[in-house]
Amino acid sequence: MDPSPQKQLVENARESYQQFDRFLTIQESDSRLVAAGKMTLRVLGIILMILLSPFLFIGLFIAFIAVF
Repeated sequence: MDPSPQKQLVENARESYQQFDRFLTIQESDSRLVAAGKMTLRVLGIILMILLSPFLFIGLFIAFIAVF
């Protein structure tokens, strides 16, 4: 049986975040410039997630209202 679309969406989101996290993990071989860039991108990613969270909440709220 195929997983539900919601589970597929959650799994895809989880996989995307893990890939993003692995890319921005600072390695011992990274130079200081690369490490600073990775930290900057990680902070920007966190800020982006915080900024988008109200829109996601509103979208989910509307979706639940539409279902009921």
